[in-house]
Amino acid sequence: MSHNNKFFVTGGSLGIVRVWEFSSGKFVSENRAHSNAITSVKFSPDDKQIVSAGRDGMVVVWNCFF
Repeated sequence: MSHNNKFFVTGGSLGIVRVWEFSSGKFVSENRAHSNAITSVKFSPDDKQIVSAGRDGMVVVWNCFF
């Protein structure tokens, strides 16, 4: 969940990070960099980035433009 409570982010077994609008449940964006399952995903304190970590050993920082 973003710190401003406007968005939430999901990861999973497909290695895709998805962002959703909290109030409506509307899909916002989808990003892929992991080659395996995402084990952790979180917004930065200022909600300008998302950090994801996966079973592939990668940690990815995504810039948010919404």
